Amino acid sequence: MPPHPALPLQHLNIAAGIDIAYVDRAAHGNGPTLLLLHGIFDHKGTWNSLIKRVPNYRIIAPDLVGHGHSSRPLLGQVAMDHRYSPDMQAEYLCLFIEKLALKSLVLIGSSLGGGIALRLYLNYPEIREKTRALILVAAAGYKQMLPGHIGAMGGWLGRLLQNSLGGNLAKISRLVHFSARRSIRRCFHDPNKAPDELCVEAITALEQPNTFYAYRFSARNITPPDLDAFQLRFAEIACPALIFWGREDRVINPLAALRFAADIDGAELKVFDQCGHAPHIECAEQVAHELQDFLERRL
Repeated sequence: MPPHPALPLQHLNIAAGIDIAYVDRAAHGNGPTLLLLHGIFDHKGTWNSLIKRVPNYRIIAPDLVGHGHSSRPLLGQVAMDHRYSPDMQAEYLCLFIEKLALKSLVLIGSSLGGGIALRLYLNYPEIREKTRALILVAAAGYKQMLPGHIGAMGGWLGRLLQNSLGGNLAKISRLVHFSARRSIRRCFHDPNKAPDELCVEAITALEQPNTFYAYRFSARNITPPDLDAFQLRFAEIACPALIFWGREDRVINPLAALRFAADIDGAELKVFDQCGHAPHIECAEQVAHELQDFLERRL
């Protein structure tokens, strides 16, 4: 799985046996660092289209634990309902931020990454103090029925792939390749806008040891048990907030964008027509323009 072609792949050890892989694009100015958090079954490459269009900020894009080039530990010492959960990811990202000594942040999260960004901000006072803005891209934050592929991976399909097949991709390669491509293309209003490299890297990730294990628990534990109470805390968000959404999103209902805009005081909302669940890719030019305008105005 090749790293971002223009940025060297780096690894940071944050705990025993756990490394987070990331790319780090230097800044041309003294502004905050943009920390880009991807969604479930995804990787840092989802941000490539945006990174090259936002030149004036330091940008760090990590792979969540269990994804991309990051470690895929079995986490035998961790409770099963906490393994690869949003709270676990937030804990490790907090260590990641601390070890990199990041002082001024803009948290940008897509889908599950948006939900993790919210948990970083609301559950960790030390992160809240560093955060100058929060950007939610089709973010997970409210209860909803899980998309079919996530529900299946957290249930029967995940058990089948992990246990019966032992993660041997060769036995089901055509099925897995087809499913991976279909899941990615489903995130786009125009499936032809799904970059080929996203599909290639997603399929390559499935060939790594313990990927099915990590994906199964990520899907199984994707809905935090405190979600009903947690969403009531969105009113606590005091930093500038910007919400991006695609009007044709088939993964998370676009009505969630209106809920975020109502629940976060002063939040700005940008909805893109003819755009699905990945506006940072499908409408990269517009998103980059709106993002830079927002940061210049609000920071």
